[in-house]
Order: sequence, then C-alpha cells, then structure tokens
Amino acid sequence: MKIALPKRWINRTLVLLGLFGVVFQLTAAVYAWWHGISLQAGWLLTLAAPLLCVASGAIPALQLQKEAQ
Repeated sequence: MKIALPKRWINRTLVLLGLFGVVFQLTAAVYAWWHGISLQAGWLLTLAAPLLCVASGAIPALQLQKEAQ
C-alpha cells in the first residue's frame, strides 16, 4: 500500500495543514510535560480538528474536490 498526497490542491492543503496541526499539538504537549505545566482535562480532544483536516483531504468520501481515479 503506497501512501501519497492527494493531487487536488484543496485536498493536499487540508492534509498538510492537518499534519502540521497534529505535530504542533503533540509538540506543545511534550513541551508542557517537560516543564511540568498541567494540561486541561480534554487536551486530547484538541487533536480532533487536525485529524478531521487530514481525513477530509485523504478519505475519498470526505474530499471537497473529488480526485480523478
């Protein structure tokens, strides 16, 4: 199974922004843990938005611009 970015620019942008958001959220969590800062109780829910962006760009049923087969 080969993983590749979508070809349409909107789908590709959604995937890239979502991946950036996931990396940013995890980096912020590690930073807070390292410095002993307590996180809010539902901090894992903040990953929902970037993961939804990734899903909207990568899953064909959720794509805004349908990819050519």
